[in-house]
Amino acid sequence: MSVLAILAFWACAGVVAWVYAGYPLLVALLADRFGDALEEPDPGREDFTPPITVVVAAYDEQARIGARIRDILAQDYPSDLLRVLVVSDGSSDRTAQAARDAADGDPRVEVLELPCNRGKATALNMAMERVHTPVVVFADARQRYAPHALRRLAAPFADPGIGSVSGELVIEDVAAVGTPTRAVGLYWRMERRLRADESRLEWLHGVSGAIHAVRRDCFRPLPPGTILDDMWIPLQVAFAGHRVWMARDAIAIDRASATPGEEFARKLRTLAGNWQLIARMPTLLHPRRNPLFFAWFSHKFLRLLAPWALLLALAASAVAPGPVFRVLFVLQVLGYACAALGVAMPRFAARMPLLPAAGAFVLLNLAALLSLPASLAPDASRLWRKH
Repeated sequence: MSVLAILAFWACAGVVAWVYAGYPLLVALLADRFGDALEEPDPGREDFTPPITVVVAAYDEQARIGARIRDILAQDYPSDLLRVLVVSDGSSDRTAQAARDAADGDPRVEVLELPCNRGKATALNMAMERVHTPVVVFADARQRYAPHALRRLAAPFADPGIGSVSGELVIEDVAAVGTPTRAVGLYWRMERRLRADESRLEWLHGVSGAIHAVRRDCFRPLPPGTILDDMWIPLQVAFAGHRVWMARDAIAIDRASATPGEEFARKLRTLAGNWQLIARMPTLLHPRRNPLFFAWFSHKFLRLLAPWALLLALAASAVAPGPVFRVLFVLQVLGYACAALGVAMPRFAARMPLLPAAGAFVLLNLAALLSLPASLAPDASRLWRKH
Protein backbone atom coordinates (compact mmCIF):
# COMPACT_ATOMS: atom_id res chain seq x y z
CA MET A 1 0.00 0.00 0.00
CA SER A 2 2.75 2.46 0.93
CA VAL A 3 4.68 1.72 -2.28
CA LEU A 4 1.55 2.27 -4.36
CA ALA A 5 0.91 5.56 -2.60
CA ILE A 6 4.45 6.74 -3.29
CA LEU A 7 4.28 5.72 -6.95
CA ALA A 8 0.86 7.33 -7.34
CA PHE A 9 2.06 10.60 -5.86
CA TRP A 10 5.08 10.95 -8.12
CA ALA A 11 3.16 9.81 -11.20
CA CYS A 12 0.46 12.39 -10.57
CA ALA A 13 2.98 15.10 -9.78
CA GLY A 14 4.72 14.26 -13.04
CA VAL A 15 1.51 14.62 -15.03
CA VAL A 16 0.81 18.07 -13.58
CA ALA A 17 4.42 19.18 -14.06
CA TRP A 18 4.42 18.00 -17.69
CA VAL A 19 1.13 19.76 -18.50
CA TYR A 20 2.00 23.15 -17.04
CA ALA A 21 5.78 23.29 -17.37
CA GLY A 22 7.42 20.40 -19.19
CA TYR A 23 5.42 20.43 -22.42
CA PRO A 24 5.36 24.25 -22.88
CA LEU A 25 9.11 24.37 -22.24
CA LEU A 26 9.79 21.53 -24.68
CA VAL A 27 7.69 23.17 -27.40
CA ALA A 28 9.43 26.51 -26.85
CA LEU A 29 12.87 24.92 -27.12
CA LEU A 30 11.96 22.91 -30.23
CA ALA A 31 10.36 25.93 -31.89
CA ASP A 32 13.46 28.05 -31.24
CA ARG A 33 15.72 25.28 -32.52
CA PHE A 34 13.77 23.93 -35.48
CA GLY A 35 10.91 26.33 -36.13
CA ASP A 36 12.84 28.58 -38.49
CA ALA A 37 13.89 25.57 -40.58
CA LEU A 38 10.28 24.78 -41.50
CA GLU A 39 8.76 26.35 -44.57
CA GLU A 40 6.79 29.40 -43.45
CA PRO A 41 4.31 31.57 -45.31
CA ASP A 42 5.91 34.57 -46.96
CA PRO A 43 5.37 37.38 -44.43
CA GLY A 44 5.78 39.89 -47.25
CA ARG A 45 2.69 38.73 -49.12
CA GLU A 46 0.37 41.29 -47.55
CA ASP A 47 -0.70 42.11 -51.09
CA PHE A 48 -2.46 38.73 -51.16
CA THR A 49 -6.05 39.69 -50.42
CA PRO A 50 -8.46 36.99 -51.61
CA PRO A 51 -12.21 37.56 -51.49
CA ILE A 52 -13.36 36.81 -47.94
CA THR A 53 -16.60 36.51 -46.02
CA VAL A 54 -16.66 37.29 -42.31
CA VAL A 55 -19.29 35.15 -40.57
CA VAL A 56 -20.63 36.38 -37.23
CA ALA A 57 -22.90 33.95 -35.38
CA ALA A 58 -24.87 35.90 -32.78
CA TYR A 59 -27.45 35.13 -30.12
CA ASP A 60 -29.17 38.05 -28.36
CA GLU A 61 -26.48 40.53 -29.37
CA GLN A 62 -28.68 43.53 -30.15
CA ALA A 63 -26.48 45.82 -28.06
CA ARG A 64 -23.19 44.83 -29.73
CA ILE A 65 -23.87 43.65 -33.26
CA GLY A 66 -24.01 47.11 -34.83
CA ALA A 67 -20.59 48.10 -33.55
CA ARG A 68 -19.21 44.72 -34.63
CA ILE A 69 -20.41 45.15 -38.21
CA ARG A 70 -19.03 48.68 -38.42
CA ASP A 71 -15.72 47.48 -37.03
CA ILE A 72 -15.42 44.78 -39.72
CA LEU A 73 -16.40 47.10 -42.57
CA ALA A 74 -13.78 49.61 -41.39
CA GLN A 75 -10.97 47.08 -41.82
CA ASP A 76 -7.97 47.87 -44.01
CA TYR A 77 -9.09 45.42 -46.67
CA PRO A 78 -10.22 45.96 -50.27
CA SER A 79 -13.90 46.84 -49.91
CA ASP A 80 -14.90 44.98 -53.06
CA LEU A 81 -13.38 41.75 -51.70
CA LEU A 82 -15.06 41.86 -48.28
CA ARG A 83 -18.46 40.47 -47.33
CA VAL A 84 -20.12 40.15 -43.91
CA LEU A 85 -22.70 37.48 -43.07
CA VAL A 86 -24.48 37.82 -39.72
CA VAL A 87 -26.45 34.81 -38.47
CA SER A 88 -28.96 35.60 -35.75
CA ASP A 89 -29.39 32.22 -34.07
CA GLY A 90 -33.04 32.49 -33.02
CA SER A 91 -32.36 35.62 -30.96
CA SER A 92 -35.15 36.74 -28.66
CA ASP A 93 -34.17 40.39 -29.05
CA ARG A 94 -33.71 42.61 -32.12
CA THR A 95 -30.27 41.31 -33.12
CA ALA A 96 -31.21 40.81 -36.78
CA GLN A 97 -32.84 44.22 -37.12
CA ALA A 98 -29.92 45.91 -35.37
CA ALA A 99 -27.59 44.25 -37.87
CA ARG A 100 -29.67 45.50 -40.80
CA ASP A 101 -29.73 48.99 -39.32
CA ALA A 102 -25.94 48.96 -38.96
CA ALA A 103 -25.52 47.77 -42.55
CA ASP A 104 -27.67 50.70 -43.70
CA GLY A 105 -28.23 49.16 -47.10
CA ASP A 106 -24.59 48.18 -47.69
CA PRO A 107 -24.80 45.29 -50.21
CA ARG A 108 -21.71 43.69 -48.66
CA VAL A 109 -23.68 42.81 -45.50
CA GLU A 110 -26.16 39.95 -45.41
CA VAL A 111 -28.30 39.01 -42.40
CA LEU A 112 -29.59 35.48 -41.96
CA GLU A 113 -32.29 35.25 -39.29
CA LEU A 114 -32.98 31.74 -37.98
CA PRO A 115 -36.51 31.25 -36.59
CA CYS A 116 -35.35 29.37 -33.48
CA ASN A 117 -32.18 28.93 -31.46
CA ARG A 118 -30.37 25.86 -32.80
CA GLY A 119 -26.85 26.36 -31.42
CA LYS A 120 -23.71 27.87 -32.85
CA ALA A 121 -22.64 24.79 -34.82
CA THR A 122 -25.88 24.70 -36.80
CA ALA A 123 -25.77 28.47 -37.29
CA LEU A 124 -22.28 28.20 -38.79
CA ASN A 125 -23.28 25.30 -41.03
CA MET A 126 -26.23 27.27 -42.40
CA ALA A 127 -24.03 30.30 -42.91
CA MET A 128 -21.49 28.28 -44.88
CA GLU A 129 -24.22 27.24 -47.32
CA ARG A 130 -24.34 30.90 -48.35
CA VAL A 131 -20.58 31.51 -48.50
CA HIS A 132 -18.94 31.38 -51.92
CA THR A 133 -15.66 33.20 -51.32
CA PRO A 134 -12.50 31.06 -51.21
CA VAL A 135 -11.69 32.15 -47.64
CA VAL A 136 -14.11 32.53 -44.75
CA VAL A 137 -13.35 34.27 -41.45
CA PHE A 138 -15.20 33.39 -38.25
CA ALA A 139 -15.79 36.12 -35.69
CA ASP A 140 -17.70 36.63 -32.45
CA ALA A 141 -19.89 39.60 -31.63
CA ARG A 142 -18.06 40.77 -28.52
CA GLN A 143 -14.56 41.51 -29.80
CA ARG A 144 -13.14 44.13 -32.16
CA TYR A 145 -10.29 43.84 -34.65
CA ALA A 146 -7.06 45.77 -34.95
CA PRO A 147 -7.12 47.82 -38.18
CA HIS A 148 -5.03 45.38 -40.27
CA ALA A 149 -6.35 42.15 -38.75
CA LEU A 150 -8.14 40.78 -41.81
CA ARG A 151 -5.26 41.60 -44.15
CA ARG A 152 -2.79 39.82 -41.87
CA LEU A 153 -5.17 36.88 -41.41
CA ALA A 154 -5.62 36.40 -45.16
CA ALA A 155 -1.95 36.78 -46.18
CA PRO A 156 -0.79 33.27 -45.16
CA PHE A 157 -3.31 31.71 -47.57
CA ALA A 158 -0.86 32.67 -50.32
CA ASP A 159 0.73 29.35 -49.33
CA PRO A 160 -1.52 26.68 -50.89
CA GLY A 161 -0.54 24.20 -48.16
CA ILE A 162 -2.19 26.27 -45.44
CA GLY A 163 -5.83 25.42 -44.85
CA SER A 164 -6.60 27.38 -41.68
CA VAL A 165 -5.17 30.47 -40.01
CA SER A 166 -5.67 31.65 -36.45
CA GLY A 167 -5.27 35.21 -35.32
CA GLU A 168 -4.35 36.23 -31.80
CA LEU A 169 -6.77 37.29 -29.10
CA VAL A 170 -5.47 40.07 -26.86
CA ILE A 171 -7.21 40.75 -23.55
CA GLU A 172 -7.10 44.38 -22.54
CA ASP A 173 -7.73 46.14 -19.21
CA VAL A 174 -6.76 42.98 -17.33
CA ALA A 175 -5.54 44.98 -14.34
CA ALA A 176 -8.90 46.69 -13.93
CA VAL A 177 -10.86 43.64 -12.87
CA GLY A 178 -10.82 41.10 -10.04
CA THR A 179 -7.53 39.58 -8.98
CA PRO A 180 -8.14 35.96 -10.07
CA THR A 181 -9.30 37.24 -13.46
CA ARG A 182 -6.12 39.29 -13.75
CA ALA A 183 -4.11 36.14 -13.14
CA VAL A 184 -6.10 34.37 -15.84
CA GLY A 185 -4.79 37.09 -18.16
CA LEU A 186 -1.28 35.81 -17.39
CA TYR A 187 -2.46 32.28 -18.14
CA TRP A 188 -3.84 33.43 -21.49
CA ARG A 189 -0.54 35.09 -22.43
CA MET A 190 1.23 31.81 -21.72
CA GLU A 191 -1.38 29.97 -23.80
CA ARG A 192 -0.84 32.35 -26.72
CA ARG A 193 2.90 31.74 -26.61
CA LEU A 194 2.34 27.97 -26.55
CA ARG A 195 0.03 28.12 -29.58
CA ALA A 196 2.51 30.26 -31.50
CA ASP A 197 5.30 27.76 -30.80
CA GLU A 198 3.06 24.85 -31.82
CA SER A 199 2.30 26.68 -35.06
CA ARG A 200 5.99 26.97 -35.90
CA LEU A 201 6.35 23.21 -35.39
CA GLU A 202 3.20 22.46 -37.43
CA TRP A 203 1.59 21.10 -34.25
CA LEU A 204 -1.20 23.68 -33.91
CA HIS A 205 -4.58 22.02 -33.40
CA GLY A 206 -6.75 24.79 -31.93
CA VAL A 207 -7.47 28.36 -32.98
CA SER A 208 -8.96 31.47 -31.42
CA GLY A 209 -12.71 31.46 -31.81
CA ALA A 210 -12.64 35.26 -31.98
CA ILE A 211 -10.50 35.42 -35.12
CA HIS A 212 -9.75 32.50 -37.39
CA ALA A 213 -10.11 31.70 -41.08
CA VAL A 214 -10.37 28.59 -43.23
CA ARG A 215 -10.36 27.82 -46.91
CA ARG A 216 -13.93 27.28 -48.05
CA ASP A 217 -12.95 23.96 -49.61
CA CYS A 218 -11.44 22.74 -46.32
CA PHE A 219 -14.53 23.37 -44.21
CA ARG A 220 -16.41 20.31 -43.01
CA PRO A 221 -19.88 20.75 -41.43
CA LEU A 222 -19.97 20.65 -37.66
CA PRO A 223 -22.15 18.06 -35.92
CA PRO A 224 -25.15 19.83 -34.33
CA GLY A 225 -24.46 20.87 -30.76
CA THR A 226 -20.67 21.01 -31.17
CA ILE A 227 -19.27 23.37 -28.53
CA LEU A 228 -15.74 23.88 -29.83
CA ASP A 229 -16.00 24.96 -33.44
CA ASP A 230 -12.54 26.48 -33.00
CA MET A 231 -11.16 22.97 -32.40
CA TRP A 232 -13.35 20.95 -34.78
CA ILE A 233 -12.58 23.13 -37.84
CA PRO A 234 -8.75 23.19 -37.57
CA LEU A 235 -8.57 19.51 -36.64
CA GLN A 236 -10.53 18.62 -39.77
CA VAL A 237 -8.10 20.77 -41.76
CA ALA A 238 -5.09 19.03 -40.21
CA PHE A 239 -6.56 15.54 -40.69
CA ALA A 240 -7.01 16.37 -44.38
CA GLY A 241 -3.28 17.07 -44.70
CA HIS A 242 -3.29 20.88 -44.62
CA ARG A 243 -1.39 23.13 -42.25
CA VAL A 244 -2.90 25.20 -39.47
CA TRP A 245 -1.01 28.47 -39.06
CA MET A 246 -1.02 31.24 -36.49
CA ALA A 247 -0.71 34.85 -37.63
CA ARG A 248 0.25 36.64 -34.42
CA ASP A 249 -0.11 40.06 -36.06
CA ALA A 250 -3.79 39.42 -36.86
CA ILE A 251 -5.22 40.72 -33.61
CA ALA A 252 -8.68 40.61 -32.07
CA ILE A 253 -9.17 42.64 -28.90
CA ASP A 254 -11.41 41.61 -26.03
CA ARG A 255 -12.04 42.80 -22.51
CA ALA A 256 -11.32 40.59 -19.54
CA SER A 257 -14.26 38.91 -17.85
CA ALA A 258 -15.97 41.23 -15.41
CA THR A 259 -15.93 38.66 -12.59
CA PRO A 260 -14.12 35.43 -11.72
CA GLY A 261 -17.47 33.66 -12.04
CA GLU A 262 -17.85 34.75 -15.66
CA GLU A 263 -14.34 33.57 -16.46
CA PHE A 264 -15.01 30.28 -14.68
CA ALA A 265 -18.17 29.68 -16.74
CA ARG A 266 -16.28 30.40 -19.95
CA LYS A 267 -13.50 28.00 -19.04
CA LEU A 268 -15.98 25.31 -18.01
CA ARG A 269 -17.65 25.56 -21.41
CA THR A 270 -14.33 25.20 -23.22
CA LEU A 271 -13.16 22.22 -21.17
CA ALA A 272 -16.52 20.46 -21.46
CA GLY A 273 -16.20 20.96 -25.18
CA ASN A 274 -12.93 19.03 -25.18
CA TRP A 275 -14.65 15.99 -23.65
CA GLN A 276 -17.42 16.31 -26.23
CA LEU A 277 -14.83 16.51 -29.00
CA ILE A 278 -13.25 13.23 -27.88
CA ALA A 279 -16.64 11.52 -28.04
CA ARG A 280 -17.32 12.91 -31.51
CA MET A 281 -13.79 12.43 -32.87
CA PRO A 282 -12.45 9.22 -31.31
CA THR A 283 -9.62 9.36 -33.84
CA LEU A 284 -8.04 11.90 -31.51
CA LEU A 285 -7.13 9.04 -29.14
CA HIS A 286 -5.41 7.01 -31.88
CA PRO A 287 -1.66 7.83 -32.06
CA ARG A 288 -1.30 6.52 -35.60
CA ARG A 289 -4.44 8.11 -37.06
CA ASN A 290 -4.09 11.46 -35.32
CA PRO A 291 -1.12 13.29 -36.92
CA LEU A 292 -1.13 15.76 -34.00
CA PHE A 293 -1.52 13.16 -31.26
CA PHE A 294 1.50 14.14 -29.15
CA ALA A 295 0.62 17.84 -29.14
CA TRP A 296 -3.10 17.28 -28.59
CA PHE A 297 -2.55 14.69 -25.86
CA SER A 298 -0.07 16.90 -23.97
CA HIS A 299 -1.84 20.21 -24.48
CA LYS A 300 -5.52 19.31 -24.27
CA PHE A 301 -6.18 15.82 -22.95
CA LEU A 302 -3.79 15.86 -20.02
CA ARG A 303 -5.22 19.21 -18.91
CA LEU A 304 -8.54 17.44 -18.47
CA LEU A 305 -6.82 14.85 -16.27
CA ALA A 306 -4.70 17.33 -14.30
CA PRO A 307 -7.30 18.07 -11.54
CA TRP A 308 -7.81 14.35 -10.97
CA ALA A 309 -4.04 13.98 -10.71
CA LEU A 310 -3.93 16.81 -8.18
CA LEU A 311 -6.59 15.17 -6.02
CA LEU A 312 -4.90 11.78 -6.20
CA ALA A 313 -1.54 13.33 -5.32
CA LEU A 314 -3.10 14.93 -2.26
CA ALA A 315 -4.64 11.63 -1.15
CA ALA A 316 -1.46 9.67 -1.86
CA SER A 317 0.71 12.06 0.15
CA ALA A 318 -1.72 11.74 3.06
CA VAL A 319 -1.19 7.98 3.34
CA ALA A 320 2.40 7.60 2.10
CA PRO A 321 4.88 6.92 4.93
CA GLY A 322 7.73 9.17 5.98
CA PRO A 323 8.28 12.80 6.97
CA VAL A 324 8.81 13.93 3.36
CA PHE A 325 5.26 13.04 2.41
CA ARG A 326 3.86 14.57 5.57
CA VAL A 327 5.54 17.83 4.62
CA LEU A 328 4.29 17.55 1.04
CA PHE A 329 0.76 16.93 2.27
CA VAL A 330 0.85 19.98 4.56
CA LEU A 331 2.27 22.14 1.76
CA GLN A 332 -0.53 21.09 -0.58
CA VAL A 333 -3.21 21.82 2.01
CA LEU A 334 -1.67 25.23 2.71
CA GLY A 335 -1.42 25.93 -1.00
CA TYR A 336 -5.10 25.18 -1.59
CA ALA A 337 -6.08 27.21 1.47
CA CYS A 338 -4.11 30.20 0.16
CA ALA A 339 -5.68 29.79 -3.27
CA ALA A 340 -9.16 29.74 -1.74
CA LEU A 341 -8.27 32.91 0.18
CA GLY A 342 -7.12 34.51 -3.05
CA VAL A 343 -10.45 33.75 -4.69
CA ALA A 344 -12.57 34.81 -1.70
CA MET A 345 -10.60 38.01 -0.91
CA PRO A 346 -9.22 39.38 -4.18
CA ARG A 347 -8.26 42.80 -2.80
CA PHE A 348 -6.22 41.22 -0.04
CA ALA A 349 -4.69 38.77 -2.51
CA ALA A 350 -3.57 41.64 -4.75
CA ARG A 351 -1.07 42.62 -2.07
CA MET A 352 0.35 39.12 -1.71
CA PRO A 353 2.82 37.67 -4.21
CA LEU A 354 1.65 34.54 -6.08
CA LEU A 355 -1.76 34.48 -4.37
CA PRO A 356 -3.70 35.66 -7.44
CA ALA A 357 -1.96 33.07 -9.62
CA ALA A 358 -2.73 30.33 -7.09
CA GLY A 359 -6.39 31.30 -7.06
CA ALA A 360 -6.56 31.28 -10.85
CA PHE A 361 -4.82 27.91 -11.01
CA VAL A 362 -7.35 26.35 -8.63
CA LEU A 363 -10.32 27.89 -10.46
CA LEU A 364 -9.08 26.60 -13.80
CA ASN A 365 -8.58 23.11 -12.43
CA LEU A 366 -11.94 23.18 -10.69
CA ALA A 367 -13.47 23.97 -14.08
CA ALA A 368 -11.56 21.02 -15.56
CA LEU A 369 -12.83 18.79 -12.76
CA LEU A 370 -16.45 19.76 -13.43
CA SER A 371 -16.09 19.68 -17.21
CA LEU A 372 -16.74 15.95 -17.53
CA PRO A 373 -20.19 16.00 -15.85
CA ALA A 374 -20.96 19.23 -17.70
CA SER A 375 -20.19 17.55 -21.02
CA LEU A 376 -22.61 14.73 -20.13
CA ALA A 377 -25.53 17.13 -19.67
CA PRO A 378 -28.59 16.32 -21.84
CA ASP A 379 -27.95 19.35 -24.03
CA ALA A 380 -24.35 20.43 -23.57
CA SER A 381 -24.61 22.78 -26.55
CA ARG A 382 -26.56 25.16 -24.30
CA LEU A 383 -23.17 25.96 -22.78
CA TRP A 384 -22.91 28.26 -25.79
CA ARG A 385 -25.34 31.08 -25.39
CA LYS A 386 -23.36 34.27 -24.99
CA HIS A 387 -19.74 35.03 -25.83
